[in-house]
Amino acid sequence: MIPSNGVGGMFGSLAAIAGPAMMLIIALRQGGPVRKLLKAHADAPERARKAATLGITDPPLQPLIRAGVVVREEDGRVWVDRLRARKRQWRIAAIIGASVMLIAAVVALLLSL
Repeated sequence: MIPSNGVGGMFGSLAAIAGPAMMLIIALRQGGPVRKLLKAHADAPERARKAATLGITDPPLQPLIRAGVVVREEDGRVWVDRLRARKRQWRIAAIIGASVMLIAAVVALLLSL
């Protein structure tokens, strides 16, 4: 592969960053099962809802159920455990923040060479 050192290389680098960033933005704007359940106030066993009535399919719920963020009642209704959802959100944010800081540190180190 021939290295590109001009405007083409700059646009290639920009596309490598912009593509995944746009996919992340689109995913965040759409919202997931937790957001839909919270919007429907399904945050306690007595306010649990059927996932199908909210347009939520089963595959996206499975990891959330395993993590304990979403609780499935015996009758099939689901609800969000707000405390676990908040803890999971903070954990994910910490991992993403640490990753961004690590990448920034590596880039700064490479630029200083």
